[in-house]
Amino acid sequence: MWFAILSMLFYLASVLLITPMLLKIQAGEPASKPNKILFFTTALLAIILHFANLTPLFTHLTSGQNFTVMEISSLISVITASLATFALLFHVRTLWFLLPIIYSFTIINLILSTLLPTQFMYHLSQNIALFFHVGLSLFTYSICFMSALYSIQLLWIDHSLKNKKLAFSPMIPPLMTVERHFFRLMLTGEILLTIVLISGSFHLAKDFALQDIQKAVFSFLAWLVFAFGLIGHWRLHWRGKKMVTCAISGMILLSIAYFGSRVMLEI
Repeated sequence: MWFAILSMLFYLASVLLITPMLLKIQAGEPASKPNKILFFTTALLAIILHFANLTPLFTHLTSGQNFTVMEISSLISVITASLATFALLFHVRTLWFLLPIIYSFTIINLILSTLLPTQFMYHLSQNIALFFHVGLSLFTYSICFMSALYSIQLLWIDHSLKNKKLAFSPMIPPLMTVERHFFRLMLTGEILLTIVLISGSFHLAKDFALQDIQKAVFSFLAWLVFAFGLIGHWRLHWRGKKMVTCAISGMILLSIAYFGSRVMLEI
């Protein structure tokens, strides 16, 4: 409990350190850079404490016990927060505007996983192949989630530039850089999702379950949507709203695949 509370406080502090700067930039006002040392200190402490709070989950995974929907959602959020934070450490400047969303998503997951325990959803039973499949699925979801956020950021920057509402700032990434990172993330997510679908088909053949059929169908639909967008970009040079629609639609289908069947079972 205390690890979760402290983690939420440090995530909140990280958001408060950068949000005023981002709001000034969005309003077209000059803004100074945030204190990066202080920001990274609070962000890394939040992530470390978040992982510490998930110690029971890792115990469940290694001992073959069950874990819950909210625990998995919390794990996805900390993986996403870790990817975004460490990318910034390696000077990927296109993530500044996404961090408040990612950290807020993580805070919400921490609150729900701490205060609203739910029924158990998985049982790995020392199954290494299933362990690999679940771990890769979580990582893939995080990558696709970041890709969807990138698509929204891309659309926002493009709209702001066209309407001359965005003041120059070193914290604002170039539009082409954001677009390049977005397509790389989307392609990476598609490749990982392909591996997940292949590994999931072996698991489905061994242990048939109705909810796994729903998961496989919606995951495949998400794969088709992402593939449709990537092919459209490659062959027809799609950009802007079409790509945002594909990224968000695929993310919605993937979310239904990952959480929809489990939520319905718990209801």
